[in-house]
Amino acid sequence: MRGWRWLKQTGLFGLAIVLFVVVMTFSFLYWENQTGSPDRPEAEPESAGRPPSFVGGKYVPPAVLTTVGHLYPDIKFKNGEDLENNVLNRLFEDQLGIRVNYLWTTTGDEDVYINKLNTSIATGQPLPDIVSFKGGQNLYPLLRSGAFRDVGPLFERYASPKWKAAMAQAPEAWEPYTINGKKMAVPILDGKMNSNEVLYIRQDWLDKLGLKAPSTLEEMESVMDAFVRGDPDGNGIDDTYGISVSLKNSFFSWMSDAGFVFGAYGEMPDIWNEGADGKLSYGSVQPSVRQGLETLKRWMERGYVPKDAEILDEVQATEAWKQGKAGMIVAPLWAAGWPLGDVTLNVPDARFDAYPIPVGPSGLSGTRGTPPEFGAIAINAEMANPEIFFDYMNFVYDNFVDPPPGSPYRWGIAEGYDYANVNGKLTFRDSEAPGGLADPQKYLLSLSLPSVPNLLSESIARINRGASGQTPYDVKNKLLRTPQELKGWKIVESNPSVYKTDAFTGAPTPTMERIGDALDELLHDAMLKIVYGQEPLSGFDRVVARWHELGGDKMTDEVNEWYASLGKTR
Repeated sequence: MRGWRWLKQTGLFGLAIVLFVVVMTFSFLYWENQTGSPDRPEAEPESAGRPPSFVGGKYVPPAVLTTVGHLYPDIKFKNGEDLENNVLNRLFEDQLGIRVNYLWTTTGDEDVYINKLNTSIATGQPLPDIVSFKGGQNLYPLLRSGAFRDVGPLFERYASPKWKAAMAQAPEAWEPYTINGKKMAVPILDGKMNSNEVLYIRQDWLDKLGLKAPSTLEEMESVMDAFVRGDPDGNGIDDTYGISVSLKNSFFSWMSDAGFVFGAYGEMPDIWNEGADGKLSYGSVQPSVRQGLETLKRWMERGYVPKDAEILDEVQATEAWKQGKAGMIVAPLWAAGWPLGDVTLNVPDARFDAYPIPVGPSGLSGTRGTPPEFGAIAINAEMANPEIFFDYMNFVYDNFVDPPPGSPYRWGIAEGYDYANVNGKLTFRDSEAPGGLADPQKYLLSLSLPSVPNLLSESIARINRGASGQTPYDVKNKLLRTPQELKGWKIVESNPSVYKTDAFTGAPTPTMERIGDALDELLHDAMLKIVYGQEPLSGFDRVVARWHELGGDKMTDEVNEWYASLGKTR
């Protein structure tokens, strides 16, 4: 049944894969029958064996936990390590008797990773015990394939009290991974407000040109014009930009965001927003989007924005900032450290600071907020002992997330990796540590250190008000956060209404799963053509009408059916 469901979802492409596998399999069997030894005994199947013994908090002998991985751009290694052989995995084997084995890894776009998983399912290749991913609509065929199991009962049975308490702070984190009433993946929790965005500006450029930070979109244009025409880097060449944005994947991005331009006129693109009538509507097709497109088109024409914004992803678009060529960027709070802090590697005297998102002509403003989760972990339907995975994650929550005083992990996972002592001084700065740092949190099965939703915001609030009796988590945070980030947190906390997240958090609706990507691509391409002057602004109205005709209306009805049913159950 699993294969049949997958075949219906993939159509001719899936049929081609299946036929190829069948032909190759029979060819192999024929060749083996002609050339193989008839007396060779069959290989013994791997014994299911007894459940692994958890003795004194450790598996004896070690339990093997298989997975697959993707090498994201922010993953670094040191001492010749890799994703499988590293300080973190050695720690888990030493402390818990859990050995993590990777069946394979991928690089490049995350789509490469998802596509390889789809191919593995289609061709009957062995699947790992657990699969981690950072979200995206293309993962849902995996969750519907039958290859993974309902994790809800497992979470209730095996998750530690700390992990359950964290999940209770954001129960909506389950919604994107709940399909037909079953929880098909464990969400990876993010910290409340952790990825909320602010406007970062090169302060030294403002000072050199005698400018003040803008508070409105109109003032922002004046500052950008000066950044472009006034040679703020002093090299005598016309090579600077007002702001760096990414337009490749979305107009509402987690880094190098352009969504704030639309938020200044009242709607956020690429997400579902709740209206005054209590119903959800898709932001990208609302009339006010025309004003955002007109503004971005003007910025592009005047050279305020790099021309290659349409081919740069969210991280690539930060290069103009890091190279000292862009004066502004809208990015998450934590970006003040990485990647924005890297500007000083290329421009040692560079200084930048955090500012509120500018308001539009009617006093409106909006930009990206922080969803309650940043990914999820699915468990193989055939995994014999899923408690091994939960023991792994329980250890993470009990020891790494909010370590108690005196814990060997109160400053990090391993000295010399995510923290260092230099001449008796604790540091979390890569530039201050001999040989640099390589954060082993990035090697976790959860892809990064998960959070207790309210933990980080409450800690930053204590730090900003100078509260006494701070926890090890607070002390570490104070050392880890840059002054720009701490200022950014004050901005975020004082402007909660600015931050928007997708109001539709469920699994894709039938229409969304069938043609949602195609409809998004239709809108995105049309919006790009308008920004780049390849189509008139009137083209927006035509593409919106087309969106409604091709399935947008049906998708909107389905989304609101979901929204109404959600209200009944809460």
